[in-house]
Amino acid sequence: MEDLRYKMIMALNAADIGNPICEQAAEICAEIAEQYCAELHTASTTAQLITAGQQAANGPAPARA
Repeated sequence: MEDLRYKMIMALNAADIGNPICEQAAEICAEIAEQYCAELHTASTTAQLITAGQQAANGPAPARA
């Protein structure tokens, strides 16, 4: 996540925002991004588990002739 913070700091510096505010804003944005990514990962994993559970409940696919 350090790379993301660095990129955010550089982008905010390019926008001519003061350094202390820039670093605080980058930290906040990085935390939000980290939480969002964690939520997406959880949702994706949950969807995969549900799909696998449904497939298991349906039994094996019938063989094609």
